[in-house]
Amino acid sequence: MGRELVDLLCFTGVLLFMLGLLTGFAIPALRSPRIGLSAHVAAVQSGSALVAFGFVGARLELSPGWAAVIAHGLWVSLYVTWLGLLASGYWGAGGTLPIAGGGIRAKPWQERASFALIGAGSLGTAAAVAALLVAWSARGNAG
Repeated sequence: MGRELVDLLCFTGVLLFMLGLLTGFAIPALRSPRIGLSAHVAAVQSGSALVAFGFVGARLELSPGWAAVIAHGLWVSLYVTWLGLLASGYWGAGGTLPIAGGGIRAKPWQERASFALIGAGSLGTAAAVAALLVAWSARGNAG
């Protein structure tokens, strides 16, 4: 993975970590503080993961095309997941996250938007990580 993509992953990771810390301050003001806590934790953990992926990526010899797809897929999908969780907490879209939502509900369009953002982010992250593992093992870097 090229230096530019490693730097991108590390920068977006540290930025997401900071956004997660700031999200923590907003928790009491959200309609669903429990979902807000989920957004806070997800951003802090995802930011840390992006930095780790940057360090791992620096060790991999991936084609520039694959490296770009994986790197951009990772950071975009993790930001989308955080935004979906933050929106869910703000709107109180408890139908999207029934355990954290505690039974509260938002307007149907807000529930659908939250579900779409969280779902798309989660699927994107899973796809990017799977692509990283496949590319890594195909290059003989798994050992």
